[in-house]
Amino acid sequence: MPISSHMIIFDRTYEIKDISPLQSSEGILGQSAYRDGVIYLDKSVDLSLSLRTLWHEAVHVAQQDLSTAADEAEARWIALFVHNLLAANPWLAECYLDELDTVPFDVESE
Repeated sequence: MPISSHMIIFDRTYEIKDISPLQSSEGILGQSAYRDGVIYLDKSVDLSLSLRTLWHEAVHVAQQDLSTAADEAEARWIALFVHNLLAANPWLAECYLDELDTVPFDVESE
């Protein structure tokens, strides 16, 4: 399954676009543009690396949404954790897809 052209983070839709060739040539794999609602991604790398990069950029969006400074180490760690957790336990994603309502989890209602 290819990476979608959009993803929803905290009820906001972000477009997923290809990163510029210049950034790609400089080794930049992803970038989030919070105000523009865009996540740029180098889709020319293998799928595993693209997915980890997408998680990384999604964490940056969450950091921005929470009004905290972007923390590269934190984003890298969380992205790797989530990627490895889902890759090693595919049943987790299946539970979300097959069993749960489509209503997103809301931290404030807990």
